[in-house]
Amino acid sequence: MGRKHASVIVSAGTLVAADRDLSPGHVVIEEGRITQVASGAPPSAAPDGHLAFPAGTLAPGLIDLQVNGGAGVDLLRCGPEAYDVLGRYLAATGVTAFLPTLPSAPLEEMRRAIEVAGAAAARRGPFPHILGVHLEGPYLNPLRRGAHRAQDLRHLSIPETIETHRRAKGLLRMVTLAPELEGAEAVVRWLVAERVTVAIGHTDAGYEEIAAAAAWGARMVTHVFNAMRGFHHREPGAAGAALLLPALTVGVIADLIHLHPATLAVIARVAGPGRVALVTDAISAAGMGRGNFSLGSQTVEVRDGVPRLADGTLAGSVLAMVRGVYNFARAASVTLREAVQAASLTPARLLGLAHKGRIAPGADADLLVLDRDGSVILTLVRGEVAFRRGAPP
Repeated sequence: MGRKHASVIVSAGTLVAADRDLSPGHVVIEEGRITQVASGAPPSAAPDGHLAFPAGTLAPGLIDLQVNGGAGVDLLRCGPEAYDVLGRYLAATGVTAFLPTLPSAPLEEMRRAIEVAGAAAARRGPFPHILGVHLEGPYLNPLRRGAHRAQDLRHLSIPETIETHRRAKGLLRMVTLAPELEGAEAVVRWLVAERVTVAIGHTDAGYEEIAAAAAWGARMVTHVFNAMRGFHHREPGAAGAALLLPALTVGVIADLIHLHPATLAVIARVAGPGRVALVTDAISAAGMGRGNFSLGSQTVEVRDGVPRLADGTLAGSVLAMVRGVYNFARAASVTLREAVQAASLTPARLLGLAHKGRIAPGADADLLVLDRDGSVILTLVRGEVAFRRGAPP
């Protein structure tokens, strides 16, 4: 899959740097970190190599905060080695870091899956970084459960949350919950104190309840407009609060199925692209084509690129992150730079990762190169080749 170079140069026709675009531009990478970002052509020789893409765009690697699976891998039920398969798929879609996301399931099953993610994070190889685990549930409102099974939802509990956090051994990074449920404030405040990002989702909360949750420390809204109370002119609902409250980062699935293109434009204009974190909500079917696949214990059928349960409920997506970036740019009329940052810089900031999500000296050399058609040519994770188009897997 590649090796780590002591020093290598990557150049491209366009470079999406932290503060501006450079055309052309290049970066110098040493021991997995970016040491120099510069405009113009690079020096004629690099100590250990030069990866040149004169017609390509060099961008920061993409960070996906909501990945249930992909390439046939279901993260609720797999072993650590399956993360290698998923990692290769994610790298091919431009993802260099992600949060394995576990939907509601029996609590011990969720805890075991966290342990598997921890074992996978310890494995070596040029794969996207496992930044921690995102628990999407089980503390969700049954009225807005979406594809989550009703029997898997639970009442909020501080002791239960503390035990899950203890068992996670520092791997718990995000929890999606419904803030209107009894006991939510105590759980939110405890998680925030433990530096776990709290996301609001699968909620029937109104505007004031969402504003209260933001005051408690919640900082994200999971797949905005989906599985939540929508906007009404007399009660803006959870969706209206998400767009208007500046403390909240808005999770957006830009597959043009979960959200109409015009809705993407509304999100960008009201919230601003800087508050958007693009996510895929990808399930095991991502990258696999048509057929039946799993989402935990449930069967999902993918037809015409849309995964649904037997009753027709949307069940995650098969979106590739790089496609979501271009979908958002086109539908919301934002620049490619803004769309890339919605899938890199914004999620990195949300998680407090100063060394990721940007091309700048001192940052991790998590990079991707795009061709003129928006396809991924190359993905580097800390300077190692995780994907190169045309190379054997």
